[in-house]
Amino acid sequence: MANINLLPWREEQRQERQRQFVSVLGLVALFGVVLMWGVYTFYNSLLDDQRERNRFLQTEIRKLDSKIKEIQQLEKERQQLVERMTLIQDLQKSRPQVVHVFDEIVTNIPQGVNLSLVSRKGDDLVFTGIAESAPRISKFMRNISQSTWLKPGPLDNIQGDKNSGANRKKFTLRTKISAPDSAEKEAK
Repeated sequence: MANINLLPWREEQRQERQRQFVSVLGLVALFGVVLMWGVYTFYNSLLDDQRERNRFLQTEIRKLDSKIKEIQQLEKERQQLVERMTLIQDLQKSRPQVVHVFDEIVTNIPQGVNLSLVSRKGDDLVFTGIAESAPRISKFMRNISQSTWLKPGPLDNIQGDKNSGANRKKFTLRTKISAPDSAEKEAK
């Protein structure tokens, strides 16, 4: 039999396979590193895009917040203007009321009653005066109860006035101002 030594060939083949394994292993490692770098840069770019979107949203939110504040300020100014207009309209409506109230006072005050003070707070009127007698004060109160612009109120104080004469009475009478209903206006 021929003497053939196969060991060096097998050894060379084993070294060749080992070299191929190491080169494939190196290529796989290089591919893994490239793949990891690609994934890292991809996710990093996604994060950068999201940060950019967040920055954009925050600037838009700040702009909208400033517009909301401006709108709220305008709404306050509008409310103030509406309140002023309402007040002016109420004053315009009540302008003739004063004339009617004074006319009612003059027409309803009986002879022998002198008013020394007429004061008004809102719709409340307070008459302070001197009457020749208590029945004249009663007649004044009856006249007020029949008035369309005045509502009767309590007689706060009635007392004799020694400085003015024997039967003279000092009095304080409270009433309220009331506008007549539209039906009463049409009837007149």
